[in-house]
Amino acid sequence: MSDQPVVLPYRAEVLRKALHLLALALPVGLVVLGKPTALPILVPLALVALAADWARQRVPPVRAALHDVFAPIMRLEELSPAGSPLVLNGAVWMCVSAAVCALLYPAPVAAAALSMLMTGDAAAALVGRRFGRHRYPGSPKSLEGSLAFFVTALLTGLALAQLPVPGLAEALPFGRLALGALAATVIEAVPFPLNDNVRVPALAGLAMLPLG
Repeated sequence: MSDQPVVLPYRAEVLRKALHLLALALPVGLVVLGKPTALPILVPLALVALAADWARQRVPPVRAALHDVFAPIMRLEELSPAGSPLVLNGAVWMCVSAAVCALLYPAPVAAAALSMLMTGDAAAALVGRRFGRHRYPGSPKSLEGSLAFFVTALLTGLALAQLPVPGLAEALPFGRLALGALAATVIEAVPFPLNDNVRVPALAGLAMLPLG
């Protein structure tokens, strides 16, 4: 989703990313509450988000109500005509990704991967659109956007590791966070059909798993 061709006005892009950053409550809650407590929250949340987005695209009153509020920050493909093939919006993908990562990985790794996506994607989109000059071949994404993603993702991981949660800093050493941030940056920049809200944290989490 970062460095996309200009569809939304820049101010709308900023508002969209600001809304996505509210989702940082999900990874923070995961490490603070612990996996056994967080999973029964994250999985139903993902299912509710999926149901709500289905209703947005299939139930006219729900569609009208949600579009009245969120249409200004939704991408063109998310505003497809009623009855057309389902297109999940970014917030729904984020909820699904949080549940999947929490199921797959230890809480510190899942939280770091999700946090890196949320802040890194916002930085890449805003920096890439405003300052991107060196575009990748055949892609709207840029080297400047990727650099912003990496730096922001790494700083986010380091900040997360400082939360006063027993064992968190030990589970997220600098080298592992740097590897996760690098993996997330590369995966975000590579064209791939799977939504980046899922593929980026899934592969970043894999890169941060302890060896052995």
